[in-house]
Amino acid sequence: MNRPKRQPILWICCTLLVLPFIMTSLSYAQCAMTSGQIDAAVTSCGAGDLDCFVALAKANVSCAANIAWYYMIVYAPENPDDVKNIFIAELPDSSSDEVTASIYAAYQANENQQNAGSRTSANEYPYGQ
Repeated sequence: MNRPKRQPILWICCTLLVLPFIMTSLSYAQCAMTSGQIDAAVTSCGAGDLDCFVALAKANVSCAANIAWYYMIVYAPENPDDVKNIFIAELPDSSSDEVTASIYAAYQANENQQNAGSRTSANEYPYGQ
């Protein structure tokens, strides 16, 4: 019995069309705050006041990862684990993976920024002149 050769292609196409809907339905609520709104909200916190940032994240759980990212980028703490532990202790378990990923990504971005200057001489632009 010969099977039509279109079946694998049809299955792949249908899967690719349906997969985004499945993934978005399983994802967490997306942050409804704009970057300007987050900037305005964090201005109420004192410089480096981690407890204030955690309270903001707790009040806006869907934006917790963005608030944690902001804290990490602006204040660049030496140990991201300390920041992660404080955020995770106060937030629901459902947001822990996203917040953790955000904190470590921001930490890595800060590290990359610091290391970028050490790879070039003071008179050389990284991508030429």
